Amino acid sequence: MGSSAGGGSGVRRTASSWRGASGRSDAFGRSAREEDDEEALRWAAIEKLPTYDRMRKGILLPGAVAGVGGAGQEVDIQGLGLNERKNLIERLIRTAEEDNERFLLKLRDRMERVGIENPTIEVRFQNLNIDAEAYVGNRGIPTFINFFSNKIMNVLSALRIVSSGKRPISIIHDISGIVRPGRMSLLLGPPGSGKTSLLLALAGKLDSTLKVSGRVTYNGHDMHEFVPQRTSAYIGQHDLHIGEMTVRETLAFSARCQGVGTRYDMLTELSRREKEANIKPDPDIDVYMKAISVEGQESVITDYILKILGLEICADTMVGDGMIRGISGGQKKRVTTGEMLVGPAKALFMDEISTGLDSSTTYQIINSLRQSVHILGGTALIALLQPAPETYELFDDIVLLTEGKIVYQGVLEKVSLSSLRPSDSDALRGKALQTSCKK
Repeated sequence: MGSSAGGGSGVRRTASSWRGASGRSDAFGRSAREEDDEEALRWAAIEKLPTYDRMRKGILLPGAVAGVGGAGQEVDIQGLGLNERKNLIERLIRTAEEDNERFLLKLRDRMERVGIENPTIEVRFQNLNIDAEAYVGNRGIPTFINFFSNKIMNVLSALRIVSSGKRPISIIHDISGIVRPGRMSLLLGPPGSGKTSLLLALAGKLDSTLKVSGRVTYNGHDMHEFVPQRTSAYIGQHDLHIGEMTVRETLAFSARCQGVGTRYDMLTELSRREKEANIKPDPDIDVYMKAISVEGQESVITDYILKILGLEICADTMVGDGMIRGISGGQKKRVTTGEMLVGPAKALFMDEISTGLDSSTTYQIINSLRQSVHILGGTALIALLQPAPETYELFDDIVLLTEGKIVYQGVLEKVSLSSLRPSDSDALRGKALQTSCKK
């Protein structure tokens, strides 16, 4: 009887423990369902708001890891704090090298799900010529005497009393080409070949003293039909910053100056179509897209670019200059690149952005640009000086420029650099390259 009693108590203990475990699982299940129901109710409330208010409300999940924590809370997009922005970016991109592509795919998939395509820009240039007039010889040397004598000669030349003494110089000579969207284009050429002038001409930022002829179009529209500076961005070789500002302040100031472009209009249409189709977007993606589309909330796009360019470690450090100690030269070069990336420009013209950077950092930046161009349909023409092989292979097209003329433009794989010999003249090298490309 003793053994039977002991067996009965064991069965009772097992049954009670099973009921306890079942009760706990039911409690966890009910808790998860309740959180989902609460989040659904909050989203339904946001959907009922007017468009203006709906674009400024979102559901922010707690914690720094997606799927961890309680139900999301309704937040005002314009009132996001530092910790909230940090947790948002951390959930979206924990590691820039691994998560950035996945994040960009989520952005594209959200738009394609309701039939919205990202706008693209195709840049064409036909019979482009760029000429300048400059003093040559001793008169071209920037001395004190030459400065005043040249000024006097300019005045006399304007009065048609004497000739200015300047000689015409051809920078770009009758070139034509195309920069396609969704493809990475590499611009290569020796110093003085006209790479900077070509990039400035395509970005609409050439100096007014230069003589320009030919045609540059964006999706078939001439430059005088729109403001190219709002559509394209030129990233120069020189790092010009305000030394007293921190890295974060510099990027945020640049983002505020450039505005949000067409992001707000696109997001309004996206939200309207999702509401009609009864589609609930990913909360983190929704908050991010609203934050970068609302004016006055530049901090989110700034935090994203800081993450991508590896500038988080010096985000709150002054940029510095010749009198103020600041960040390193390589970090300044990345800040120069980031100043344009925080804006809404779809066409990027970059002039030797790898100067002062090591090969691994250059590869990371070019790879991030490649992901953005391929996934979101951007347009990029990037001039690099002696890129590493792994960076060179990230590009799709190549433009070879020498002495103001295009030697070759086309697919990167068709270029056989091994056919070029250093002892050949420029003409022979161009002829050999064209022959190898045809093969």
